Amino acid sequence: MSAKSRTAYFTKRGYHFGNLWSVYSLKTNQVIQLGSDRQLAHWLLYLEFSPSVVNFRFDTSSKTLASNMLSKLDYHFEVMPVEGMPELHYLRTVGHSINYIEKVQSAALIKYKYIEFNDEDWLPQKEKILPLLKVSNFLNGGRHVYISPQLNEDAVGYVVKARKGALGGYLSSLCAFDSNLCLLVFCRMYSERKINVDFESNFFSRNTLWWINE
Repeated sequence: MSAKSRTAYFTKRGYHFGNLWSVYSLKTNQVIQLGSDRQLAHWLLYLEFSPSVVNFRFDTSSKTLASNMLSKLDYHFEVMPVEGMPELHYLRTVGHSINYIEKVQSAALIKYKYIEFNDEDWLPQKEKILPLLKVSNFLNGGRHVYISPQLNEDAVGYVVKARKGALGGYLSSLCAFDSNLCLLVFCRMYSERKINVDFESNFFSRNTLWWINE
């Protein structure tokens, strides 16, 4: 094994496989244990902050199949998307399984969509991983923080009325409240799929763009 694994490219943190991450998921309202940088990257990019995912379960397990092709189907995440069948996500380093087509067909028989992900799926978005990890940490730190009904009402009312804008405008509209609490509400709305967000290297930049999730 090389001194520096490819997982290090995701987070610029790890120098070997097997980093253990304990993260809080607002989407599932629980702390989950992720066994590698690869799982962390997938959770951030394709699950926790994906507007196309309603809920998910991290459960490295398998589905028993009554199929002539396969007896079981391994997966890492069971995912409930906004549209379509429930999904089974399996994470790999490179490529797809030799019997990938058989796995897809077998999953369809039990009403699941089977999808394999590898490093080529995560690497194009690697610059978003650390910013999203900071958002995750911010949400974790604020999960027991009290947010007044008035702040919630004003924040939601602003995004519904404005429909889209920049983070700076959102904060300015709520200047009567503590800015950190306003940011916490903003991050919660993002994780809860109420808004979508587009950012460069800094999620918390006042230039970060947002728009309401229709």
